[in-house]
Amino acid sequence: MPHCSVFSENLNLIYKIMYKSTLLLVAVALGLSSCAWDSSYGSVASNKIGVTQQVLPATVISAYEVKGETSSTAKNVGTVAGGVLGAGLGQMLGGGSGRIVSAAGFGVAGALAGRYLTDSMGNTRCQRVTVKVDGKNGPTYSFVQPVYSEFGPLSAGMHGNYHHGSDAHFTPDGY
Repeated sequence: MPHCSVFSENLNLIYKIMYKSTLLLVAVALGLSSCAWDSSYGSVASNKIGVTQQVLPATVISAYEVKGETSSTAKNVGTVAGGVLGAGLGQMLGGGSGRIVSAAGFGVAGALAGRYLTDSMGNTRCQRVTVKVDGKNGPTYSFVQPVYSEFGPLSAGMHGNYHHGSDAHFTPDGY
């Protein structure tokens, strides 16, 4: 009956691969969903509904890109997902007594890769913007806002509206 045991071992290996692949897909999906952030000007956070802002005509004096930080939750999910995937891969590739060492090594490498990828994927393009409110003695304001997909990055000389308040941002004329 050697054929039955070979078939049984192959079937067990297939089940293990399918199980670990499913875990991989779930971990990746969780990691990507935690990194999702929409920088659309047309959306509003629930805590901003009903908040009033003073809207002032203004001109952009300077605008330069700054790095938007990834949330610590997204970094942690990426680290855990990478560690799980790496350990699973190490378990499959390692053999005999080296399986534990392989799983641990691949787990650490996966965790580092997951943290790095989450950090690099989750960054939001932001700009530090300085505007001068129109008028002879108009004040100058400086703030950070995301690069909105509707009108792209801002540049010096653009005219539009400065929305003054806790959610300060600038929208060019026509938006």
